[in-house]
Amino acid sequence: MSLRKINLSNLNLPTLDTITLPEAVKGLIKTLKLEKNDVYIVGGFVRDLLLKRKSYDLDFIVVNKDSFELTSNLASQLNGSWFVLDDETKTTRLVLKDENSLKYTFDFTPVSDALLENDFARRDFTVNTFAINLKNPDFVEDRFSAFDDLKEKILIRAVDLKNLLDDPIRFLRAFRFSAILNGAIESKTYDFIKNNLTYFNQEIASERIASELWKIFDYDLSFKTIIKISDSGLLEKIFPELSPMRKVPPNIYHHLWLYDHSLELVKTCEEKFVSVPDWVANELLEQFSSAESPRKIGIVKFACMLHDLGKPGTWEIKKINGEEKHTFYGHDKLGEEITAKICERLKLSNSIRDSAKKLVRYHLRPFQLSQNNAPITERALYRFFRDTDSDTTMLLMLAMADLYATVGPKVTDSDLKTGEKLILYLFEEYRKYRTETEETASKPKLLDGNEIMKITGLKPSPEIGLILKDLDEAIAVGEIKTKEQAVHWLKEKIGR
Repeated sequence: MSLRKINLSNLNLPTLDTITLPEAVKGLIKTLKLEKNDVYIVGGFVRDLLLKRKSYDLDFIVVNKDSFELTSNLASQLNGSWFVLDDETKTTRLVLKDENSLKYTFDFTPVSDALLENDFARRDFTVNTFAINLKNPDFVEDRFSAFDDLKEKILIRAVDLKNLLDDPIRFLRAFRFSAILNGAIESKTYDFIKNNLTYFNQEIASERIASELWKIFDYDLSFKTIIKISDSGLLEKIFPELSPMRKVPPNIYHHLWLYDHSLELVKTCEEKFVSVPDWVANELLEQFSSAESPRKIGIVKFACMLHDLGKPGTWEIKKINGEEKHTFYGHDKLGEEITAKICERLKLSNSIRDSAKKLVRYHLRPFQLSQNNAPITERALYRFFRDTDSDTTMLLMLAMADLYATVGPKVTDSDLKTGEKLILYLFEEYRKYRTETEETASKPKLLDGNEIMKITGLKPSPEIGLILKDLDEAIAVGEIKTKEQAVHWLKEKIGR
């Protein structure tokens, strides 16, 4: 380990005193500069500073200082909150909000002066070992020739290969950094990961695996990274359910083996994203449910990879009219069941789990709406949108990806154009449906549950809910427009 100090001004880069930062971040740095003890900013923020990237969540090393006391005092001074992140290392997290209520997080790890260099030596990758001592804010400290790795097309190189075994989630992190930094994993580091996959086991918290995966799927070019993870063997270590798909060969509709087809969907999803209407793209780029959740497009790509999980378990080869045909009847339902187990294992939220299951379960349905070019009825559209609900936009994006990843010898260019036209039509119809549903919800119901019970004499039961569901459908497709028509429909339905 040899310390090299890089003058930011010599690189025409801003220093901590001149860089543009949110007020909450700037205020924290200003306060920490007053500390008598050495305080270092380490890792991603400094790396991104050298790469001219924005980064606002900072990690700090505090030397010979109690982190609990420091973080508590900072929270009081800066009107923030704090909590213990790791009892063993005494790492704490400070949370501050700016004037627009945007949230920023800062982690503090205490280290004694005698163990400071050991702390750097235990880190994962060289590009994450850069540091700035707040007492010398114009210089970046480089202990592992990390600056050379940045210039060398951003190599993701382990500080020490053994460090990867201290926390095997770093295997997956290597690919994540390769993605977000658009860099290559150094060959020795890659080979070490590939040859030590047994260490990537159930001892790693599922939530940490899921967090890394979402960061990869949220990335605009996930496919390249997923392929690299697959080639290393790590993907099937995380998702052993994918392995049986390697046994299903191409057929007249699929030009790839099933395993490769499922990964190809991630690629076609990214490629066809530019083909969808702007409002669809904007919606898919939104966070799924909160600032901490993945983007909707990330969930789509996750479901792309899993959508055909049920095929190996339902695969049959039949002779139909003298022609050999591969069938997978019920694979959508079986795939949903397998997806549910994966989501449970990764401890995904209930809302993400429900959406992933629905995307896999209904991935065939958009193309089932139009059989033999027959017009799609209002009732079929209504039922489709009702069943897929708020996941419709994500489902149609998956269907678009599936269309262009299914190009066996029986699939023509005309088939692809017709299929894309259908998906684009469904996007627009869904937008109309959503507008009409919102307008209907703002109006009084023609009949509510109490009125139905009064007219029919029925007692509270699931039957009332089914009647209301059928009534909503009849109203949506224009069969019922007035209260009188609703009462007449109800009496006819129950035979009175």
